[in-house]
Amino acid sequence: MTWATLADVEAELARARREDDLDRFLELLGDEELFVPIHRDEAERLAQERTWSPAKACCAHGGEPSLQVFTRGALPDFGADVVFLSGDLDWATHGLGHEEQVVFNRGTLAEWRVGANAVLPWVDANPHRVTAVEQQVERLYTARYGLLDGPVAHALACGAHQAVLSAEPWNVLDARYHDYVAEVRGLRDWWGVADAASWRAAMDRLLGDSYQLTTGNLVLVLRARSGLALDVYGWVELVRQWCADNDAEDQAEPLVDAVRRIVRYEQRFRADGLLAPDGVVDSIIGWDVGRAVELARWGLAVGYCDALTAELMVLEAGAIARRYHESWAELSTGYVLGRLLALDGEEFGPEYVSAARVRHRLLNDPASPWSNLDFGAGGPHS
Repeated sequence: MTWATLADVEAELARARREDDLDRFLELLGDEELFVPIHRDEAERLAQERTWSPAKACCAHGGEPSLQVFTRGALPDFGADVVFLSGDLDWATHGLGHEEQVVFNRGTLAEWRVGANAVLPWVDANPHRVTAVEQQVERLYTARYGLLDGPVAHALACGAHQAVLSAEPWNVLDARYHDYVAEVRGLRDWWGVADAASWRAAMDRLLGDSYQLTTGNLVLVLRARSGLALDVYGWVELVRQWCADNDAEDQAEPLVDAVRRIVRYEQRFRADGLLAPDGVVDSIIGWDVGRAVELARWGLAVGYCDALTAELMVLEAGAIARRYHESWAELSTGYVLGRLLALDGEEFGPEYVSAARVRHRLLNDPASPWSNLDFGAGGPHS
């Protein structure tokens, strides 16, 4: 395995600290998602609100009087009563008085106590060197402190598409490395999940007995099971016949519409190299697998499950990925199509462009898990 260019911003920060190069130190921080600690009960209150929360809402832990700011790889374990908020460098320093101090990556080789009277002028003078957190997307992070081989690493790699899109390390399954408030809000607003029971129900809909077969997946299953090279008219006829045979005539039009949409996407996939000239997509289960891995991360992050349960859910997602696909490319194509059917609306807009771009990188970057882990074996290349 090569694992070229593993993310190690903490080492770069430590080097800048040794060299007393504050400009380089702040430049590195300006391109990172930064975390501040906050008491869990305070975070739970913030999660119910819709207002923007500055970093100064953080807690002072262990008698530390300064604002504490950490990069992801330097996050300490403050115990169950302390979680984290995250944002960019501008957010982390917003509202500081010039007489105050910030301590970056406390307790590490990169620890640096800097006066706000030095940080704030730098941020004001260098807006082009501070990447807003919402613009920190499509980043392939393989964390040195994460998993690099074995069954869990392989299963996490099955969710890499989702992780890269949101610029999170694909190989980490740990409650610390999250913005607690953002994850609580995301689970509630996007998934209708607000507690352990509803989280488990959502996982069951993706992986378990309550699996929801979407219209897109149903028509793909019908085509794949036919074993025939169907043109669009033959596929539509197959769908209509299935509806007639299963007393589901009311589903005919939505299913035929799904056929039409998939045909258009497959044509675009072939033109853009996501499919072979005569290729088709057999399943969009990859979309469910990717979301299940992410949902397991989020559930662990907010305390809706324990670490063992999250790991078992991720392993189940990986097993399903291998059961229905034969390669990373096949898994990814299914993920992309599923994502587009859910989010793109046949616009071939930003959702299509970003998903296709991430797929290409994961299949071709030497630092990608897909370049280093054998899909069929569930472990490292020999």
